[in-house]
Amino acid sequence: MFSFPLFYLLIPFGLVFLLALLFFFFNIFHIKRYAIQSKATSLLMLIYFVSFGVLTALIGSYLLTVDWTEEFEPSELLPSFESSSRLE
Repeated sequence: MFSFPLFYLLIPFGLVFLLALLFFFFNIFHIKRYAIQSKATSLLMLIYFVSFGVLTALIGSYLLTVDWTEEFEPSELLPSFESSSRLE
């Protein structure tokens, strides 16, 4: 049975995170450029920055606890994967 290192799972995660970061800066640009400048807009931007920062910190702290060099076999997660891949 084949196995692969867990750090391969970081590739799709990194792509999704880059997309979220792009969306974050896209929203900040449009809020700064086109929104009515008021205390409510400033509060909205502060909430947006803080929530994105907290979420990023939580995800980062979780990712640091995982041993990404460990091998993973799909049959551990899906027991039927091993039996269906055999030719009988």
